[in-house]
Amino acid sequence: MPNEHGWQVHDAASSELELQELCFALVRMLKPDLVVETGCYMGAMTLWLGLAVSARGRLVSCDTDRDRVVEARIRTRHLPVEVHHCRGADLPELRQADFVFCDSDYRCRAEEIELAKPGAVILVHDTRISYDSEIPPLEGLVRELGGITFDSHRGWGLLRKGKA
Repeated sequence: MPNEHGWQVHDAASSELELQELCFALVRMLKPDLVVETGCYMGAMTLWLGLAVSARGRLVSCDTDRDRVVEARIRTRHLPVEVHHCRGADLPELRQADFVFCDSDYRCRAEEIELAKPGAVILVHDTRISYDSEIPPLEGLVRELGGITFDSHRGWGLLRKGKA
């Protein structure tokens, strides 16, 4: 169902359907061995990413909310997907992933980007708006790291992690 800005969303907190389709296409095109998603919410993006890696690779996702983890596990039970109950920064696979979808707690995203391995492709959701009044929107950080941002309703950015 389109929201007031024209983007298709399941609810106010999930990623836009258009972004889910884009991530699916990116993962299919890049063929990463390991994909990490930080912040699975109800598992909609987890499903798309799981489908994208089903022919090759695997997805490791996480969330700090146990109910969300259970929902994502149910949605992806027949796919090469693991969903853990933890912060993204505490997920060991984050440091090994070839592709990262960064959509966790806003306070943790800069740390997750920092922990990603050099060469990883990182798509950061919600770059135009901050869910924490003490943290500015992440579009500046994505650009500072050499990435590009796109002005969808909540925004998103894409970067390739540089050498340390």
